Amino acid sequence: MSNSLKATILCCGITLLVSGCGGGGGGSSAVVKRSFTSFSAIPANTLVDIEGQSVESSYTANSASVTGISDLGTDSTAKSSLTYDTSGNISKLSIITDNGTISWDSATDTFDFSSPVLQVLSADTSNYGVAIDAEDMGWNYQTLGSWVSGIGAVTSSGRIGAISVGSRTDGSAVPTTGTATFTGMTTGIHIDAAGTAFFVAGATSIGADFTTRSLSFTTSNNNTVNLDDATTGINADLNLTGTLTYVAGSNNFSGAVTGAGINGTADGHFYGPSAEEAGGTFSLTGTGVESYIGAFGAKR
Repeated sequence: MSNSLKATILCCGITLLVSGCGGGGGGSSAVVKRSFTSFSAIPANTLVDIEGQSVESSYTANSASVTGISDLGTDSTAKSSLTYDTSGNISKLSIITDNGTISWDSATDTFDFSSPVLQVLSADTSNYGVAIDAEDMGWNYQTLGSWVSGIGAVTSSGRIGAISVGSRTDGSAVPTTGTATFTGMTTGIHIDAAGTAFFVAGATSIGADFTTRSLSFTTSNNNTVNLDDATTGINADLNLTGTLTYVAGSNNFSGAVTGAGINGTADGHFYGPSAEEAGGTFSLTGTGVESYIGAFGAKR
């Protein structure tokens, strides 16, 4: 991947895992660590760890394209660590997975609060991420996002990933009758068959039948940003469809999903005290190095 992204913080509808508001710092004070229940319950000067799951791949690349990619799988114990400053803004962000930790600190790195997206870029311009402002999306119990490490070198290697985190619904609290429609967004990283890398942001819709424990999952309107030259477009080939199911008394759903020439799986959870929200991750592959991994979130 080239270094053109170094000069551009992408102001587009792509995402990662945060609730933030405004911009800039708010001074310093003693930070208190608290358990996460909802974004509306987070005060200033707080550190919260939000549990969830991630999908990741490692890649190798030259100055022109990605030359190799390896699936690192799903981590069901991943988490996001968020530090809020005195103004209630995110001042530090870490993603912790089985494959390592990637972190940003507003004292040294770039934090761009372009609502509803928080964009973060490390001081050495090698690690870039995008994160949902959950409150702007109307979400209270979850958030999500995606990231890439190792960008900018003439020859490079690194990781691409996506994560969904939140306060999961107790299995006994998931409705057992009726239907609901969840709407929201998705974000991820697509490596096409030629090895070109893109950030992706699109819309997500989930039609839930709680009686049959079945979810109709779709994504659409997938806006893309080329990581080499920052050009934008829409890729309908990344429109995903699938049926996700879960067992009685569980909050975890999964199933096969497909796009145009790509196939894989999606896994997720209901979030909130009464399954008010739903979110998860997906991983698909195609021909050669083609790969599409991402996260989705939606609210009913």
